[in-house]
Amino acid sequence: MIRRFLDLLVLTLAGFLATNDSLHAGATNAAPDFQQVYELLRANLAGMSDTELNSAAVEGLLKQLHGRATLVGSPAETTTSQSGPELIKSAVLESNVLYLRVREVGNGLVDQLAAAYRQLAATNKIAGVALDLRFAGGNDCTAAVATADLFVTKKMPLLEWGNGAEDSQPAKKPIPGPLMVLVNGETRGAAEALAAALREADAGLIIGNPTAGLAMTTRDFLLKNGERLRIATNPVRLGDGVVISRVSPDVAVTVSLGDERAYLKNPYATLAQNDQAIAIGTNDFRTFVDHMSEADLVRQKLKDGEDIGASVPVRSKSPPKPVIQDPVLARALDLIKGLAIVRGSRL
Repeated sequence: MIRRFLDLLVLTLAGFLATNDSLHAGATNAAPDFQQVYELLRANLAGMSDTELNSAAVEGLLKQLHGRATLVGSPAETTTSQSGPELIKSAVLESNVLYLRVREVGNGLVDQLAAAYRQLAATNKIAGVALDLRFAGGNDCTAAVATADLFVTKKMPLLEWGNGAEDSQPAKKPIPGPLMVLVNGETRGAAEALAAALREADAGLIIGNPTAGLAMTTRDFLLKNGERLRIATNPVRLGDGVVISRVSPDVAVTVSLGDERAYLKNPYATLAQNDQAIAIGTNDFRTFVDHMSEADLVRQKLKDGEDIGASVPVRSKSPPKPVIQDPVLARALDLIKGLAIVRGSRL
């Protein structure tokens, strides 16, 4: 049974490899035959059972496909693991910039984005929007088009993924810009397609690092052990037919994925250089506050021989204004501020 499962897996992925010229050189004719290598290992490798060898073969093969094929668990496990809102954070930053962080582009995202905008715009004057698609994914291209409609102001062919181009249907009152779309090397799937579509429609600027290059529709294949193998079967194209590959940012901001994960937890964190991280909580600025009392200040002045005849000013106990340290988000806010000034809406 293990042998049959492996044979089916090899045949399925071999066909997929043959249709993807973009894979690295390891998938060329010069590479060793996978079946031959597996049989030699199975017959001669000491201390490894068929089950262990099969597991290693599957893991290694999928790793080399760089996200184009993945095990996604059983249907019940997948539903549980992916539960939760597609929009995981909405806030107003620096008085009037709407920040929207997306976990996944799915069928609930449009309503969640629209509701967040209505709620926050009701009590804040919004100068622009930062749409954070870093580490975001999704497989719903229809939801990507619908999400783009919240920001696009003109009707045009937007995305195509096998059934003809899907046109944008701009909202009667689109969410006003300027729009900055934040991406990184883990922006993939429908989120990647959304970023490309927004730029193609001149609805926003892309900021950050190049995306994953995985804007593809997928198909799930049920395996005998109850898990599913998700294979990227069809590339997503822009409305003009151009395949969406890695989306390069309009404004590149170099930052590691590890640092970005830390900044997403707390954009106000200060990450020191020499492998030492100083994380400052969003509401904890005690590190920056001078706690010297007035009496301490008098004693210090006497010790230094200074004249204390004049009244000693009382030091402010208010913490300083927090500063966003996330370089990608900070650049997006700077651009929104600059465009607001140009448009005559000073912050």
